[in-house]
Amino acid sequence: MTKNYFLDPNKLTKRKRNIFLLYGITGAVALVVIFVIQHMAGTDNPPWLAIAAIPILLVLVAGRSVSQQKDLWEHYNLTLEDDVFIQNQPNYPETRVALSSITGTEETKEGLYLKSKQGTRIFGIPRQLKDAEYEELHQIVEAYLDKKSETISMDEESEIDLQSALKLTDEISAVVPEAESVDEVSGDDLE
Repeated sequence: MTKNYFLDPNKLTKRKRNIFLLYGITGAVALVVIFVIQHMAGTDNPPWLAIAAIPILLVLVAGRSVSQQKDLWEHYNLTLEDDVFIQNQPNYPETRVALSSITGTEETKEGLYLKSKQGTRIFGIPRQLKDAEYEELHQIVEAYLDKKSETISMDEESEIDLQSALKLTDEISAVVPEAESVDEVSGDDLE
């Protein structure tokens, strides 16, 4: 079974709005700080270079950030193929994680991070997917982990049964009890 998941285009507009708010508020705060510092220093000449440069820089940085987000939304692809997650996104190599290597999860506001024996947060399922698709993937991972824990607990029960059987076999011997206490005969005594 192969299924592809893409980022929700409706969530891109929210991301753009957050970028503009972040840089807009940062620019306004920076300008206020410059005016306060200028006033405290007692200088009457306003710093025209800083006043002009800060908004221009912030517009350029915000534009680049929005461009990167658009690129991510256009080229991001998460595939679930034969119990393997495959993630493709711009400027990163393809990432593959098998469900069998997952040992746990961590849910954050950014999404669902998968844990394995190699470490925590080795792979992320972003919340920017469509809500139904995110929930579907979350349920697939949780169902797999539940199934895996059931298998492990059954294996542990089998291990306990095996250890009990081994204890019983330790008590069972094919040697007559009287013979067990006989010392070994040295090679010279056999002649």
